[in-house]
Order: sequence, then C-alpha cells, then structure tokens
Amino acid sequence: MPRTLLTVSVLAASTLSVVFLAADARSKVLREQAVISEFGMGNFGLPFQMQDPPLGDTHAPAAKATKASLSGSTIVSLRDGALVVDGDSGKLLRTDVDGALVAELAIGADASQAVVDTAHSRAYVVDREHDRIVLVSLERGGLAKVDAWRTAAEPFGVALSPDNKTLLVTHVADQKLIAFETETGLQRWDIELGPEPRGVAISPDGHEALVTFLTSGAVARVDLQAKQPKLSFVSLDPSPPSAANTPNRAFFGEQAQVQAPGGKAPVFNPEKGKSFARNAFAVAYVGNGLAVIPHQLSTPDLATSDFEVPSGGYGGGNGFTAPINHRLAFLDTPDAGEQGEIRTAMANTTLHQPRALAYDGNSDTLYVAGYGSDDIMAIADVSQSSVHLGWQQSVAGSNGCAPDGLAVDGENGNVLVFCSLTRTVVRLKGDPDSAAAPTVVSTSKELAKSHFSASELRGKQIFRQGRNAQISTQGAMACASCHAEARADGLTWFLQGHILQTPFLSGRLEGTHPFKWDGQDANLEISLTSTVKRLGGTGISNRDAKDLQAFLTALPKPRIPTVEDDQAVARGKELFDSTTTGCLNCHDGALSSDGKRHDIASDLPAVDTPSLIGLASSAPYYHDGSATSLESLLRNNGSIHAMGRTSRLDDAQISDLVAYLETL
Repeated sequence: MPRTLLTVSVLAASTLSVVFLAADARSKVLREQAVISEFGMGNFGLPFQMQDPPLGDTHAPAAKATKASLSGSTIVSLRDGALVVDGDSGKLLRTDVDGALVAELAIGADASQAVVDTAHSRAYVVDREHDRIVLVSLERGGLAKVDAWRTAAEPFGVALSPDNKTLLVTHVADQKLIAFETETGLQRWDIELGPEPRGVAISPDGHEALVTFLTSGAVARVDLQAKQPKLSFVSLDPSPPSAANTPNRAFFGEQAQVQAPGGKAPVFNPEKGKSFARNAFAVAYVGNGLAVIPHQLSTPDLATSDFEVPSGGYGGGNGFTAPINHRLAFLDTPDAGEQGEIRTAMANTTLHQPRALAYDGNSDTLYVAGYGSDDIMAIADVSQSSVHLGWQQSVAGSNGCAPDGLAVDGENGNVLVFCSLTRTVVRLKGDPDSAAAPTVVSTSKELAKSHFSASELRGKQIFRQGRNAQISTQGAMACASCHAEARADGLTWFLQGHILQTPFLSGRLEGTHPFKWDGQDANLEISLTSTVKRLGGTGISNRDAKDLQAFLTALPKPRIPTVEDDQAVARGKELFDSTTTGCLNCHDGALSSDGKRHDIASDLPAVDTPSLIGLASSAPYYHDGSATSLESLLRNNGSIHAMGRTSRLDDAQISDLVAYLETL
C-alpha cells in the first residue's frame, strides 16, 4: 500500500521550502527538499508523484517473467555476473557476480547498448562508431566476436523480439528504425522515424514497439503485425495553456509579442507558455499492458501573469513553474489490432535526468536511474492502481556515477547499476515495497580506463551534474538539460529579453569564437562562466570552466546521414562555393564560420556567424529558431532575409544545396 506522507511547509519571504517525511518509523526517513524561488523548482520535493490517475489494474500482472532483451541497455544481467557496454573505452566488459572483470572485447567508441539471447548464449552489441551490430558469443564464460552486420548511419538503440528472430535497431544520423533477421543478419524492413531517435522496446507479445526521441516531444508506436510495419506517434507534450484561463490574455493567442531592446521591431513567439517533452532516452514495457518513458519537461518561454516576477535567466519569469521538470510517462496502449484510445498518465520525479530503466516482472517493480543526480528509484506496483514509491538510493561515489544502465538479476532480484562516469558496477539488494534503504552488495573496481584526460573527465562530470547550485538556481538545470550528449534540444528559450535557440555544441566549439548568439563572449571559458550566471548558479571556478572546455572541445563532430545522391551533393557544393549564393562570404574555412558579427537581425544588435558543422542535426535554424528546416532557411522563410542570395534558386537547386549542407 502507498505510504502516508507528512508535509511540512515553511513560507519565508519569496522562498517556499517543502520537506516530505515518510511516516513509517521502521523505514529510512526520506528527505527531499524543494526550494521554490523566482526561478522555480517544480516537483515540490516529492520523489515520485502521480499527476494523473494511475492507468494500472487493481491486481498484479498475470505474467511474472519479462525478458530483459525486449529493450537494450548498457548493462545486462547474466547468470554468472553481468555484461557491460562502456562507450567511454569502447569495450564490451564481462564481470562475475562480485563485479570482478573476467573478459573484455573491443567494440568501438560510443558503443551504446546490448541485448542478450540467453537461449543461444550470444549478445548483440551496438557499435555506434562503425555502423554495425557485433555478434558476441558468451559461451564458456568469455567474450568472442562471431560476426558483424552492417547498419545504417549511427545505430544506437536495440531490442530483441520475444521469439529471438528479429532485432530492431534505431539510427541517430539516418533517423531510421531497421529490423534485422537474427538468423541471417539481413535487413527485413526499415521505417523513417524523425530527428534524434534513441531507445526502442518491443512489447512482451511482440505485437508492437515503441521508440523514444530527444527532441520530438513524442514517442513512436510501431505496429509489428503487418509485413510492412505501420508507424504512429503518441504525444508526450502537455496541452498548451488556454487563453481563457489565464489572467493575462495578451500573452496568448496566435502569437505572443516580446519587445526587442533598442527600439527595434518586436519578436514574435508563437508558442509562449508551452512546455515540451525532451530527452527521452529509454522506454520499457511493464505489466498489464503499460509502458513507461522517462523524460524531461522543458518550458522555455513562460507565460507571465500579474503575480509573477520577471527573470533575467532561463524561461522568462514565473514563481511556480520551473524551466526544467523531470517526469515519467505511463502509456496504456491497446493491442495493435484493437481499436481504442491510447491513454497516458504522467508522474513527476526528483530524479535528475531520468534515463535508464529496468523492470522486474516478478515483483512488478520498475527501477529508474537519475543520470544527473546519481540515484536509483524503486517504483513498486508500477503497473497497478496502487503504484507508489518504494526506496530511493544514492549511488554517487567520490567521483560521481552518471548511471546510464540498469538491470535486474532474475535469480535474486538484485539491481545492477552501471556508472558510466567511473566505469563501475554497483549491485543493490532491497525490498521494493519498502522505503528502507537497500543494501549495497558490492561496488566493482574501475572496469576500464577512460579515453578522456583527467581534465576532460572532470568536465564531463560537471556537464551532466544536476542538483548543483553552482550551475543553476537550486541546481534545477544541468548543462546536459538543454544539451543532452552535447547536442541541442531543438527549442528556443526566452533569455534576458530575447528569443534564442539552443546552440549545438559537439564538434562546433574549437576555434569558433566569439560565443553566444550576439558574439559578446570572447572565448569559450568566458562563455561557460557567463552561461552559469545566466542559469542563476552561484558560479564555477576557473578550473571548472577549463575542465568543461576541455571536455566539450574533445567531443567529435556529429555523424552525417548516409549520402543518397553523390551528384546532388556535388552540385550543392558548387552552389555553396559560388558567387550566386555568396555563402562563402561568411561561412568559409574548415568550420564554415568567419568568426565575425553581422547586423542582420531585428532583435539583436549583431549576430555571431555560427559554424555549419552538424547542420543535419541542429534544427531549427537562425538565432531565434525561426527557420524550422534547411529548406525553410534557404527559401527565406525565417526572420532573417539578409543572409546569402538564395531567393532565386529553383526547387532543384534548393534540394541540391540542402543535400550538401547535410554533409557538413
């Protein structure tokens, strides 16, 4: 049964502190404090709280065992230990039950996930760097490469069908879901997904699959029962605020107006007050036909009303809505052959950047990891109407953890946690139906050496760390909140009176100074320091800024999509380099940037020339995100019309130029 929570509230000036204490004296007291300032915090301190009526049944699910291979992970439980995919070292690692390393196999940098076919004692490992699936034999307690299948560009997520005959793989750069026959390695079918796909899971009956995304605000639902699977989408975004229910209607309607400084023309933001689901890395089917998707809710431009205070930081001004909240989405999806509405329910959580999942069908418990907060949460009766918080446990060592993989040992119910920052495995044993802290059974030694330097690794730790008041007000935001995998969330944010889009970071920073859209920061160290101040943080040290810079500049360029037409790319390059378009006037050199500022915007005094590296992955475009696609940009459909000479290009030339820009 759910535990009774005692709420103690203290209101002082503009700050409200809420402390929630577990009333059960036998349990470890749960203390979570949320401080709501003018920046906003959101979840009011409850570690787990359903915001909608639970979708689960009144009874436990009939099927107790659920195959872990229905979705991929960076860690998989084996009968004699665990299998770990470490993207840092690029290795596949095998440990015994005590966490000691017994075998290793080189895969490739940023190797992402694995699933295990226990019936045939083999693993399927995703090699993100080399575009392949590596088949590995697990026989005789070792690791031996058996075969490798070619994939599309940049595979990431993987799932194995219940009958072990089909492997589903998501692809980041090519934005596809591809099905492979496990017997032959041949491709059966593929589906276009959309930008930034990540995790995939197959339902226990094998009838459907769900795919998550970092930037779409939706989850893709794939009907697997037809020869050519059908694709549909389920939105995770909340409904936009209603103009009729807000005290300040002027901020709503078709467009919301933000007055630009300096007497220039106002900027229009058509989605003021709306929140967007972002950073959905994983999905898991649980019991009673439900699925769960951890994600982040971003509110980049808050609607203001009479009682709210303006903010100089991120998200405008609002006393009770945080720019970032963390949630779990519950989906009740009818069988793919059935008619009926797909129901959703949301739960808030204090886990920062909830990313990894593992489901224990024997106890109907879902385990969730906070990548940015280094803690694990047990959600008991997860597929039932009595869903409630079990325990919450920190796994942060002295150097952090950054858990990005979870697994359940089917023999004893232990929870295995892979700490990607320290390359260690933590094994927990606890009662999921109790708030009592679980026992840390073991913590392994470092299983592999990081390819990062000490400074770069420390920068990585700072970049993803939530609950850090040095980075943001009350630690609500981390660098990775808007820049998961050092990419971009695809949103425009209300920042200090301007509407500015989140810039793409990976592969774009070295040698591209000055920084910020207005070019006010002379170098990256200054830019990182000023960003933290704008987030409302107390500030980072010079060493912190240098380590962050070291980490970010060590990251590779984003992968480009597979080139479908080499001749179109060649024609596009010729146009780009020509005086017809004039693109090279500002976008010349290896990084496609002149490093200068230009007076071409109505809402900024000047705009810095951005690098064009990774254009295929960095929509929307322009400083205000007003061009939603490269085609829109080239057709002058954004807010800026003084950049390049593309208005006279015909459709074929536009298509060729887009093909070239996507290869940068």
